[in-house]
This record gives sequence, structure tokens and C-alpha cells, in this order.
Amino acid sequence: MAPLLELRGLTHVYGSLRAVDEVDLAVLPGERHALIGPNGAGKSTLFATVAGTLPATAGNVLFAGQDVTALPESERARRGLLRTYQQASLFLNCSVLDNVALAVQRVDRVAHRFDRSARRFGRTEARAREHLEAVGLAGRAADHAAALSHGERRQLEVAMVLAARPTLVMFDEPTAGMSAAETERFAELVERLPDSLTLLIVEHDLDVVFRLAGRVTVLHLGRVLASGPPARIRADAAVRAAYLGTTRTDDLFRRA
Repeated sequence: MAPLLELRGLTHVYGSLRAVDEVDLAVLPGERHALIGPNGAGKSTLFATVAGTLPATAGNVLFAGQDVTALPESERARRGLLRTYQQASLFLNCSVLDNVALAVQRVDRVAHRFDRSARRFGRTEARAREHLEAVGLAGRAADHAAALSHGERRQLEVAMVLAARPTLVMFDEPTAGMSAAETERFAELVERLPDSLTLLIVEHDLDVVFRLAGRVTVLHLGRVLASGPPARIRADAAVRAAYLGTTRTDDLFRRA
């Protein structure tokens, strides 16, 4: 099976710092692929370079068989490569439903004005409600986004991403700042996403990583240290050493 996303020697340099250093990576269609590593490993820079937020210093990003290295983030998104950010980007003064409806309208290229309801087209509202149902927010449709908890805002963000009809979604630290209950709900949400949707996840919570990912890639000092199924990553001595062998991390890597 050909990769949906392929990185070939991808590099991003800040002055003399090679934050991402000749990374090769392949993500297959439908795969749940996690990217982990200690602080300073280069995960966020790699994510931004793949998404087009940052330019590549060297190497290539291929998506669906096409070289998208020179394309801006907006064009990559139009082709189905979308990312989320560590801080959810929402219209807080709009309703939960209108946030998703605006995302639906953008994909459909339907003109909209902020002084009118984004729900004035019946099909737009119906599709927006379907996405809210999928992420468990159907009961909050009329509430303002500002009234949502941190975890619920993440759920809303997923609904907006789904409205954009992506092929691959890159989740950047999706459970950061969540309570244990919110993390559990988010993990359940990801598990319910359609198998046709490919996911690349940067996540610090190893419990979440080993629960969701079928394949894990470990970055260290900008390079790929290891890549493989979770069981192999847990047992890798070099990965343990990169995480400094703390008791908590050691316990997490031992879990079956």
C-alpha cells in the first residue's frame, strides 16, 4: 500500500539548530500514527513543516502521491491535509452550531456574512448537526462556544475539522490541559472516527498514545530514533534512555 503521507529527508533549520534533521516517515491510509519524543525533540517543528506552517529547509513532503513541499498551508488543507493546534481556534461569541456551520460553508464555498446566521441554508445546518452528533455535542448546539469546557472545545474543534472533509488529520497535543475525564472522552471520540480517516498525532500522554496508535515514531534531537508498533517502542532501550528513565515513564512503557 502506498503511503498517504511521506516525508523524505525533511529538514527545518533555525540558524545553527537543526530542529528537524533529515526525517524519513511514511503514514499509510487509515493508519493511526503517533509521534512522540522528549521535550525539544522537534515534534512541533516537524508538525508545522508537514502542515506548511513552516517552510522546509530541505527534503520533501508528499501527500497522496503529490509533492506538496512548496505549497502553502491553505492549499495543503484544501487537498485534505489538516492540522489542529495546541490552542483550539474557535469563534467564541458564536454558537456551537454556527462554528461548525461556518466550516461547512467554507468547504462548500457558500458565501456567508457574520451579521447573519450561518445556519440560514438548511443543508448546511443539517450537516453541521451531523458533525456535532459525531463528536458528542449535539446537546450543546445552541450554546456559545465560550461556555464550553476545555475538553468540549476540543470536541468542537474535531467537528469543525470533520466538516472540512479531510483525508488526514494532524492532532497537535490534543489532550494537553485536559482532566482525566476529558482525556477519556477525547480518546473515545478518536476511536469512533471512521477508519478511512488517517491520523497523525503528537501527544505527550503515553497512555493515550499506546491506546490509540497502531504505529509510533519517536523523535530525539530532530531525528527519528525508532519507529514501529507500540509493543516494540515500549521495549526499546534507546527510547527509554531518551525519556531519561523516570519512574512514571518507565511504568508507562512497561504496560501491555
